[in-house]
Amino acid sequence: MNKVKRNLDNQAIGLVPLLLFMFLDNYFSYLLSFIIGVTFCFVCIFLFQILSKDKVYQFLLLPAATTLVLYSIFLCLRLEPVLFIYSPLITEVLLVVVLAFLGFAKRTILRRIRTSQHPTYKRTLMRTTLNEFFFVAQLIQNLYTLHLFIILVYSILPETMQSVRMERFLYRELGIVIGVFLILYEQIRISMMQGSLRKEMWLPVLNDGGKVIGCIARSVSRSLPKKYYHPVVRVAVIYQGMLYLVNRGKKSFVSPDTIDYPFYSYVLFRHSIESTVRETMGGLGEKEDVMPRFLIRYTFENEKVKHLVNLYVMCVRSEKVMDQIKQPNGKLWTSKQILNRSLLICKTRSCWQKISAVLVVRIDKEVCQNKLLFTERS
Repeated sequence: MNKVKRNLDNQAIGLVPLLLFMFLDNYFSYLLSFIIGVTFCFVCIFLFQILSKDKVYQFLLLPAATTLVLYSIFLCLRLEPVLFIYSPLITEVLLVVVLAFLGFAKRTILRRIRTSQHPTYKRTLMRTTLNEFFFVAQLIQNLYTLHLFIILVYSILPETMQSVRMERFLYRELGIVIGVFLILYEQIRISMMQGSLRKEMWLPVLNDGGKVIGCIARSVSRSLPKKYYHPVVRVAVIYQGMLYLVNRGKKSFVSPDTIDYPFYSYVLFRHSIESTVRETMGGLGEKEDVMPRFLIRYTFENEKVKHLVNLYVMCVRSEKVMDQIKQPNGKLWTSKQILNRSLLICKTRSCWQKISAVLVVRIDKEVCQNKLLFTERS
């Protein structure tokens, strides 16, 4: 059932009532074809109205229904000879006109959704679906406009270059082929997008109070510097009264080629901070005797990101455990070394050096006495 619903997310499916009408017009009278197409269209609207409760929207059915309603005007005008020959072309022209008017109203529609009183999640879902609809609508409008232009060019060619078979293909069959192509193209594109999104890292978005208000793909967040506020976890390692630090790689997205704690990670959407700490530490996260303790929570911000940092500290007493933590680009720092370094670069670096220095000073006083290292505080 979920797979069926995912397939119904294809906005191009809204073309089906029009394609059905254009197809039947090749075998039945235009009036009977119109009645079947209209009936099918409004049945689809009713079904999708029910499915909208399950977050499935099909906005292209509305332009399709509008196109059929406008076509009914031609029926009232009793233009039998014209409708008998050119019903598919009239349908295409009306659809292009309707989609053009919708394109002009795009900003207004999206603004009204953004300022509506619906819950945040529903507003976001509707705006995402509407953006997809407008993308598909623009594609449909462009292809059918191109089709009408081809017919125009063909109609002014000399009669010697025209044929009954080509005329039937251009006037009655090519429009259906374009519609089927659009549905298949959009389905393939959605499948490819879903495959890439499954591999995407989804991050929670925080408000200024630190509460989760939504989520976004990491790749999208990185393309919009400092626009979104994300939680991260960092773990400091203490061994023999010294702080273990490593060099960040030159290709790191945040503060490349600087000195940092050995463990850090984003908190993923719907993941707890505690589980993220365990996952970040790998096999060490399963050992209760080396589990880190929460120290402090602060905001880190630079020209690229804005992070809510949850800083944990782990006191290592075993050389064997320390060997598991060590990295080729890391080393132990004393409090004096950290303080000297922080004085040199305090104008250009974040506050982690000061925090690190405080860590080591507290350890000098408390670790040797085998007391509880840190008290959790927010």
